[in-house]
Amino acid sequence: KYGRHTWGQSVLLARRLVEAGTTFVTVHFGGWDHHWNLQSGMDSYLPRVDQAVSALFEDLAQRGLSEKVLVVLCGEFSRTPRMNNGGNGGPPLSMGTPGRDHWGNSMFCLMGGGGVKGGRVVGATNRLGDAPADRPVRPGHIHHTIYRVLGMDPETYFSDHSGRPTVAIDHGEVIHELF
Repeated sequence: KYGRHTWGQSVLLARRLVEAGTTFVTVHFGGWDHHWNLQSGMDSYLPRVDQAVSALFEDLAQRGLSEKVLVVLCGEFSRTPRMNNGGNGGPPLSMGTPGRDHWGNSMFCLMGGGGVKGGRVVGATNRLGDAPADRPVRPGHIHHTIYRVLGMDPETYFSDHSGRPTVAIDHGEVIHELF
């Protein structure tokens, strides 16, 4: 159901850990750095993500855990809205196999469960998809939203490696449109 691949089995394990009482689980699925040969990469990766994530949401609903478990699917940055010509850091034959480079100005983050209402889109990009045009959401907003679902105080201070107090989240607010 989740898929006989590392990603699917990792998501299945995450569900089992949550059922056993674990309160925070991270599942890593690397290899998305497609500066070239993007089509082949997406043809391979996206069906795996779809299979595993849809199975997770289905199982959480069947087990009555949808309201208790927040699922967040995102990366640390996004990709350029326009394709390159390939070859950017790739092997000699990667030229001509288009891909996308790193981009931090606009991206997506999927959030579901944990009291988040489905079917919401918050924010929009300009017509080129390269910059926020409406309701920009920054990492701090995502962090505040996660903290809210977890019942944590975003004003909590932690000590850094030098013993100095550091606030957990230094900017942003809860994404209220999701609740």
